[in-house]
Amino acid sequence: MKITLKQYAESLYQIVQGKDESEIKNVIENFVKVLQSNNDINKLDKVIEEFCKTWNKEEGIIETEVVSTKNLDNEIVELLNSYIAKLSGVKKVLVKQKIDKNILGGLIIKYKDKVLDGSLRMRLRELKIEMMR
Repeated sequence: MKITLKQYAESLYQIVQGKDESEIKNVIENFVKVLQSNNDINKLDKVIEEFCKTWNKEEGIIETEVVSTKNLDNEIVELLNSYIAKLSGVKKVLVKQKIDKNILGGLIIKYKDKVLDGSLRMRLRELKIEMMR
């Protein structure tokens, strides 16, 4: 029976819970040996990706992408963290900033399966549609 990426990731998550740094290092070394013995070492990158998803879900963390025309200052990022945490009901928000001059201004916030588009480009598009009616 083949072990799925999700099974590997969930097993690794369960094993590292409550361990200190040196114990985690040993667990990871043994985990890599298991992957090698199962001829699944080529899946390591995907297992790590799945592990991160499992970790974030279990620890109440979501990753968010914020698109703007320029880098946001720390105060704005903190306000966004609080806002997204409140909306999504999670403990922690990891914000990845992306710069896109094409949005003209404002922000686009992407988290979980949601997109909040407050860009100037979208507002102008909506205004154009409204004016055509």
